[in-house]
Amino acid sequence: MESKIEFYEKTYKNFNPYQHFISRIQEMEQKSSYGAEVAVKWLEFLKETRIHESYPVIHPIGQETFSLFAEFPTGVFEYALDIDGATALIKAKGIQPVSFSPSKIIEAVDQGNINKDPNRIKPNHKNPIMVLQSKYLTNDKPYCINGNHRIYEAYQSNYEQIEVFVFRDKEFSQFFYDALSEAIYFLEIDYNNVISEDR
Repeated sequence: MESKIEFYEKTYKNFNPYQHFISRIQEMEQKSSYGAEVAVKWLEFLKETRIHESYPVIHPIGQETFSLFAEFPTGVFEYALDIDGATALIKAKGIQPVSFSPSKIIEAVDQGNINKDPNRIKPNHKNPIMVLQSKYLTNDKPYCINGNHRIYEAYQSNYEQIEVFVFRDKEFSQFFYDALSEAIYFLEIDYNNVISEDR
């Protein structure tokens, strides 16, 4: 997987959430009567909240979070994911991992998230290996949000199997650390449904 992490980290703070909302709302309005109905709801949401003023999110000290970047015509947005919260959800719901051959799941690892200098790696295994596969966040490709080094090490060491928690759309909506990340995720679902004329 070709990494664009360095580019994302240099540009994501310039993202304007309000501009993004307005852009998506206008496109939906112009697409169809159904799009106009959806757009009205998002416009009301935008007027009733000041959610767009809380960007970029401040990651809390002592809590493990992950930045998942998305490219839009309006710029690069940082989705903030609560890894500790995701682990708590796994335990609370008794979610079971899936076993993969490391050669099958290595594609989920963004090389920009791998520190290949063993002297600089600080093992932190309090949270399990987690992968998202989202039509709206990862172009329907698996993307590791926790455990990149463990997958990479398993791949390099030719392990037979590795256990991974895989989450698909709607299954991880509770992982968002901040309300803006969650709002833009659902905005993108509505936007894509309108543009593809899929209700």
